[in-house]
Amino acid sequence: MTIERWLREGTEPPGSRFPRITRDELTPLSALEFPHIPGISICNHKREAYRLDFAMEPPQAGPAFPTLVPRVGSDGNELGGIRMPEVAVALATYTGWNLRNADIGAPSEPLAFTGSWLPFSRTKQIPVAADDPRPSIAERYANEQDYLARIDAAARELATEGFLLEKDLDLLHERAAQEWEYRQQLK
Repeated sequence: MTIERWLREGTEPPGSRFPRITRDELTPLSALEFPHIPGISICNHKREAYRLDFAMEPPQAGPAFPTLVPRVGSDGNELGGIRMPEVAVALATYTGWNLRNADIGAPSEPLAFTGSWLPFSRTKQIPVAADDPRPSIAERYANEQDYLARIDAAARELATEGFLLEKDLDLLHERAAQEWEYRQQLK
């Protein structure tokens, strides 16, 4: 389903998948339950938007608007929204944030427009040694074929719902196969 079909044929677009409080997909930052991944610091503050009173010069800042962040599962991946196959059938934790490197200063501040890829360990022995609470790839998937079958199923479901094009399914499969191969080369 494409926007062209929505316009030409009057086909309804898929329903919104924007994260919602009612589906328990958003949380205050103070209640975020991100897994403790050794060597990874989490973003512990968010940008605030304030009410402004323009009746005076300069405008006076009032209280902050309430803001929430996406809830994450035990892997640290967001629970709401459109879960692309590589997130639904993950080989890593994907974040929408990345903290600045201490070498450039302000290491507790987010780096603008940059996310993180925090790979799962290949085998069970590695996360135990590293104190990583996330299950390894070997604990999640029997083998590459199992992983790719799950990727294909997740992609087909999104295509059926109208979030992906059928013509992109083979490309997603190929990309997932490359990701599997790349992940096998890492520690």
